[in-house]
Amino acid sequence: MGLGALGLGSGLYGWSERRGLRREDLTDVEGGGIERVLRYASLAPSGHNAQPWTVKMSDGELLIGTDRSRWLPKVDPQNRELALSIGCFLENLLVCAPNFGLNADYEVPGGEILVRVGLKQTPVKSVALDRIATRRTLRTGHKTADLAQEDLSRLFAGFGDGAHYFSATSKEGRYLAEGTIEANRIQADRDDAEAELAHWIRWTNEDGQLHRDGLTPESMELSGVAGWYVRHFMDREAVMGKQFRAQGVDRVREQVGSCGGWIVVTSPDGDLSSLIETGRRTERMWLGARERSIAIHPMTQMLEESAFQRDVAATLGLSGPIQFLLRVGYVDRYPEPVSLRLPVSAILR
Repeated sequence: MGLGALGLGSGLYGWSERRGLRREDLTDVEGGGIERVLRYASLAPSGHNAQPWTVKMSDGELLIGTDRSRWLPKVDPQNRELALSIGCFLENLLVCAPNFGLNADYEVPGGEILVRVGLKQTPVKSVALDRIATRRTLRTGHKTADLAQEDLSRLFAGFGDGAHYFSATSKEGRYLAEGTIEANRIQADRDDAEAELAHWIRWTNEDGQLHRDGLTPESMELSGVAGWYVRHFMDREAVMGKQFRAQGVDRVREQVGSCGGWIVVTSPDGDLSSLIETGRRTERMWLGARERSIAIHPMTQMLEESAFQRDVAATLGLSGPIQFLLRVGYVDRYPEPVSLRLPVSAILR
């Protein structure tokens, strides 16, 4: 039985969801304020939920680096997306630090230390930690209505000319939808990219509990009968099969056919500091999306495949390299986040 045949099954929805693996309690963190800051920082998005960040504490500083075993060399060979995810991690850290009596500033020295964060004690200042705790990727449930200009203005605050919106029905929106389908088809045909994806899928609760990273049925929004089926019958070998690849492309086709539009994020250049700053701004936008019932779904395959990556900006009439392609739309229901997270002890070096 294929996944496509399981999409209509709702009778086991509650059963499947109750047995799905959930994110650990954010308050269950050993240590002081810095450990709690790192817990919230770690809720940032990353490719395949690989969580590539590492942190070393040294003389009142946090030295942010990366774990090579968590790189994605097949779809992100230049570590462009990795640097963007570090920027998202940094934004969460800077936002939540005052809540724990810490003031943080940073510099980007490059080298193995990607970001150096200086910390100073400061009076506690309450911040909305729930914006970080409830941020999530939403792949399904998008409405086709255009995003309102007021909402776009709020989301784009601080971006300057680095964020752009294209309606799903516009020429540019149709180009992005068609290109995303084709880029996913190309990527699905690449054994190396598919094997990399398979490495990061945690089909069973036991596998998810062991690793606390990667993609679970819940984070891929496979619920009900489909969620039950994949937890019991899917494995890495199945990901490499023709049926799984074809169904993945079909799922992408359904997704791009149902959204309000696309947000395209550009940066001045491809330098590390620019990528980190662009990641920060994008996470800042993401943190404000839920309160406006706007779902965000990164679909970056056009930026990962050579057949498209050189032409996307020119076709859209944009200057500066594109760093994010985000499928967006209003939703009626904004579920709680379910993507797993490493314990803080696994981040610290």
